[in-house]
Amino acid sequence: MEKEINLKAKDFSNFLRCVSLMKDICKDVEIRGGVLRQRSSDKAVIIEMDLTPLISDCDICIDNLKKKLTLLKGLSKQAVQITITDDEIYFSGKPSTLKFKNPNPSFMGNKFISSEEFSKIFTVREEDLVLEHVVRKDISNFMKLTADQFGIVSFQVLFDGNVASVTASTTSKDEYSEIEYGIPLRKPLKGFLNIVTTPFLLDHDRDMLFKMYDLQDTLFISKFTASIGKIAVDVYGRSQLVEEKEESSTLSGEEGGE
Repeated sequence: MEKEINLKAKDFSNFLRCVSLMKDICKDVEIRGGVLRQRSSDKAVIIEMDLTPLISDCDICIDNLKKKLTLLKGLSKQAVQITITDDEIYFSGKPSTLKFKNPNPSFMGNKFISSEEFSKIFTVREEDLVLEHVVRKDISNFMKLTADQFGIVSFQVLFDGNVASVTASTTSKDEYSEIEYGIPLRKPLKGFLNIVTTPFLLDHDRDMLFKMYDLQDTLFISKFTASIGKIAVDVYGRSQLVEEKEESSTLSGEEGGE
């Protein structure tokens, strides 16, 4: 069954920006019913985007993502028609067209997560919310710069009673940054945990909303919400709260229950 979508130049640009978020953390993208929801290749986070405002309820699968994005960017700054068949997908500009064979989902490394499966992995309730904080765009830019220059994969969130702070340091501890402090908590906490740098490495517009939920005992869920145009980008991760002077760790790979 064939399906067509006609995107204005700005909408195609935003579609490419959204999909490009995945190029350094995923090898493939699998969009089902207009929704992208999948684990990063390192299994540290799950990324979710509702792309229906751009592509309606279409199914789009792209393997070898980084290479094909390079080609697709050659069609940017123009209106593009996307045509999806059972076997192929076409991206048609004026006058150029790109055709990709639809990959076999069974052989894709980054698979779509259904809403039912996702609810088993992450169940967040507002009554479990312990932190809600707006990360300004300039702060998130600074966090990206810090992660790049420090060569780190996580930031540390320190809890001191009713407030939290976010810090970073190099592995050798000879370089350190206190990024934000005095973040109010909804309940007193002591200790610290790690949050992955991934949300702050992603391109986004405007400020970012950071929420943290107390899942059970010392297990916490972090949810980061950013945006590209009119598309919300949600990034979920899990972390273990530990006592001070103990080594903390982000539970990479556990959100999938694998």
